[in-house]
Amino acid sequence: MKPDYLIQGEEVRLIPVGAESNKEARILSVGLAMMTQIPALSKNLLASCNYRLGARAKLNAWTEVTLETPDSSKDRPDALLQVVNGKNTWTALIEAKIGKAVLSEEQVSRYVTLAKQHNIDAVITVSNQMVARADHHPITISKKHLQKIELYHWPWAWILSEAEILRSNNHVDDQEQSFMLNEFIRFLEHPSTGVEGFKQMNKGWKAVVKDAVSQIKLQKTNQDVEETVGSWLQEQRDVSLRLSKHIGKNIQIKMDRKLKDDPVARLKHRISDLCDTNKLFTLLQIPDAASDLRLEANLATRSITASMKLKAPQDKKSTAARVNWLLRMLKDDDVHSRIRVQASWPSIIDDTSCTLQELRDDPAKIQCDNPKHAPNTFEVILEQDSAVRFSGSRTFIEDVEEVAVTFYDLVGQNLKQWQPSPPKPVTRSSQEDSEPEVTEETAEV
Repeated sequence: MKPDYLIQGEEVRLIPVGAESNKEARILSVGLAMMTQIPALSKNLLASCNYRLGARAKLNAWTEVTLETPDSSKDRPDALLQVVNGKNTWTALIEAKIGKAVLSEEQVSRYVTLAKQHNIDAVITVSNQMVARADHHPITISKKHLQKIELYHWPWAWILSEAEILRSNNHVDDQEQSFMLNEFIRFLEHPSTGVEGFKQMNKGWKAVVKDAVSQIKLQKTNQDVEETVGSWLQEQRDVSLRLSKHIGKNIQIKMDRKLKDDPVARLKHRISDLCDTNKLFTLLQIPDAASDLRLEANLATRSITASMKLKAPQDKKSTAARVNWLLRMLKDDDVHSRIRVQASWPSIIDDTSCTLQELRDDPAKIQCDNPKHAPNTFEVILEQDSAVRFSGSRTFIEDVEEVAVTFYDLVGQNLKQWQPSPPKPVTRSSQEDSEPEVTEETAEV
């Protein structure tokens, strides 16, 4: 049902015939047409906007729309999405960018105002800019301006990732829908569309690395430092999407609860972390994995690491036995020089560390100074010393993503947390041993 305030707008087309110069509108038309025809895709995308799509919901969408405005402005958002769910209707204005084009605060603010004027529920932007979650927008808009309206952002790479995960898990059974989903993925993957992931760090990246290596204290007020953290937040999203496609499951970025709903506070917190430690890091939550995958870049040492922690098996008493339990899970086909194991011990004993090859040769080599103790936890670490490539804005990104995927393939997919064995049935002899002796007095009682 076309809204009354929609003066002009073309219904979305699967094969749009618009002007070649308006690439955003053409690609967005294809994406929205897919949403109207593939319920599983629209359900997953709209879930990021905290909207639950009903089984009988109907999606309508129009591109290059013109809405009535009190001031006769000529604002033309790229699309209007309408979801009719029984008696309820949810609507969103959509603005898209493609390639290297980025969103502007001024334009997004105008569309937020336009949405308010017509009681439209949300504004959704789509571009190659990365965000941790749909409600963490790359443009900062004051909360006062966002009263009564929601603002969301969908990276194109995320839309592609969601489509690929649906395909890899066979969540689209209908033959025609499955065909369209495959074509949509093929379309978005083609270089001509302009869809791309995060490819390079900020311009000041090299200068920030140089200061960290030179042990010059990084300053929170330094613009290069802020942009470095902003770039890293985009990269951690990109690497989570690449791993998601790699394993066919959605991988989430783990965040402190107090920072989940406040991207500005999250940025400030990460800037403070970088200035205090010279490190950038992220925690990735992988479904059914033994633990979170920690990805870390140490600017001072110009190294990149990926790691997972495991609790050591408590039913094994010696260090060698606990180490052997870990080694049985790790393949021989590893990059031995880059994989090491770090053990944590009871009390105030310092951690110890060995390469994987050293442990294969001697499982007790990681033993601390006190031979009576056995390790509490193990951390398996893949480390890459990237002294030459680390300062490169593009080569750094390539190495981060290579380390994450390599670690998961060699280590992450093979690790399992230790669980205590289930209790054994009590034998009859042990029951008899524990029963009190029956005397004449107890028998009378």
